[in-house]
Amino acid sequence: MKEKVLPYNCRCGGKLVEAMISVEHLGIDFGLRKGAVCTSCGDEYISDEVWEEVEKKAKELGLFGLERKVKVRKSGDSLAITLPPDIAEFLGVKAQTLVSLLPLERGKLEIKVSE
Repeated sequence: MKEKVLPYNCRCGGKLVEAMISVEHLGIDFGLRKGAVCTSCGDEYISDEVWEEVEKKAKELGLFGLERKVKVRKSGDSLAITLPPDIAEFLGVKAQTLVSLLPLERGKLEIKVSE
């Protein structure tokens, strides 16, 4: 089956082809959705309709707007990251809650609330 090349290019200048893309956002798996993939850099693009579906579900679950940027601070010999109150409330985290830190790759850290 021949790939359908779209009539516009990726921001890197590469060709975009139609493809089924696995869509996951804020921990929600939306399954495979029709989108486009760049043949040069691999960037993936989804339609406005799919993005609206993602936003709607995130709003229903109270996840929309929770992403934050926070500064890493020095605390003794360690570094500390503070959780904004709305994120802490959503996660059910309070002072002295035990969490697990898992470096996934350079620049990506997963934090899991321990039970």
